[in-house]
Amino acid sequence: MDLSLSGSTASAQAAPKSRVTMTTGGSSRPAAASGSGDFKAGDKVAHGKWGTGTIVAVKGSGNDMELQIAFPAPVGVKRLLAGFAPITKVE
Repeated sequence: MDLSLSGSTASAQAAPKSRVTMTTGGSSRPAAASGSGDFKAGDKVAHGKWGTGTIVAVKGSGNDMELQIAFPAPVGVKRLLAGFAPITKVE
């Protein structure tokens, strides 16, 4: 950058802006959590923030599978997408 002082005014020329493009080789969807097709009502699952819960309902399939999981109070019942939820099945 060229800074020249001329009297009481300063002039600056900005460097040209560069353009950055980011690409990824994979899908924008994360990998399914713990084989999302394996979940069914009655299964126990562990969640990093909410602890261990029990699946009370399952709707849909694949990454769109919605799980209703009952966690201990004060958390309660949460609806999570199996393909995105950070859960693992507890045997």
